[in-house]
Amino acid sequence: MKIGLLGNLSKIKTEETMQEIIRFLQDSGYETVRFSSHREIDGVDVVIVLGGDGAMLHAAVPAAKKDIKIIGINYGNLGFLTEYEKDEWARVKELLSALEQGTCSVVKRSILEMTVGSKTFYALNEFAIQRENSLTSAAATQILALELTAKEGKDVVSGDGMLICTPTGSTAYSLSAGGAILTPEVPVFMMTPICAFSMRTRPIVFPDTDEFDVRVEKGQAIVLSDGRIVAALPEKSVVHIKKAPFTADFPVKDRSDFFARIRNKLNG
Repeated sequence: MKIGLLGNLSKIKTEETMQEIIRFLQDSGYETVRFSSHREIDGVDVVIVLGGDGAMLHAAVPAAKKDIKIIGINYGNLGFLTEYEKDEWARVKELLSALEQGTCSVVKRSILEMTVGSKTFYALNEFAIQRENSLTSAAATQILALELTAKEGKDVVSGDGMLICTPTGSTAYSLSAGGAILTPEVPVFMMTPICAFSMRTRPIVFPDTDEFDVRVEKGQAIVLSDGRIVAALPEKSVVHIKKAPFTADFPVKDRSDFFARIRNKLNG
C-alpha cells in the first residue's frame, strides 16, 4: 500500500513531527510520498492529512477525484473530519492494516458539483450563495432574492442567501444557520436559508438524486465552495447544482461513534 502525507506546517509547528511519522510508516513497511500541496495528491492508495478541518476540506476533493482514501490526524482546533488526535497518530497503523485486510469500514461522503457558466466547482461541505456585502463594492446589496428550482417545484428565498449542503456539511455552516444534523451517509442534500427575510422559509431536505438551478432574482451574489470564494453572480445569472460522480472515502476505526463525535466536538 502506498501512502501519501500532506501536512499543514502552520498547525504541526515542526518539520520533525512530519519526518517522525514518515519514518514510522516506512518502518512499518509502507511506501510513502510526501505532498507539499493538496494539488499534488495523486498516485497513492491513501492520503494522510495532518492538520484541521480546513486541511481535510482542501484535500478531500482532489483525493476523491482519483479514488484515494483520506485519513485525518487533528493538529487543528475542532477536527470534526479527522479520525485521530495528534497524540494518537501512531494508531493510524491499525487503521491502515485493517484497510489492507478489508476489515475496515469506509464512510463514503457525497460531494456537490456546481456549474457556473463554463466552470465547474466541487464542495464536500456546502456551496454558499450569499449577497455581495463588501463596503467597497458597487455590487453590494441589502437583500438577495434567489429562486431555487428542483423537480419538486420552485421557491424564492430572500435574505442573505442560501446554502446547499451535503450530510458532511450539515455539521458546519448549515448547523450555525439553523439546519438539521444529517448522518454522514444518508442520501440527501439540504437547502438552508441564511438569515431569511420571511419566517416561513425553513431548511428543506431533498434526495441527492435531485438537481437544482439557482437563479439570482434580485441583487448581486458571490459563491463560496467550502468557505472559499469561487465565483461572482450578477443579477439574473443561474447556477446548476447536482451530486458529483465520485465520493470522498474516509476509513474509520472500529466502533466509530457519530453521536459521540457530535457530543465531543460540537459542545465546546
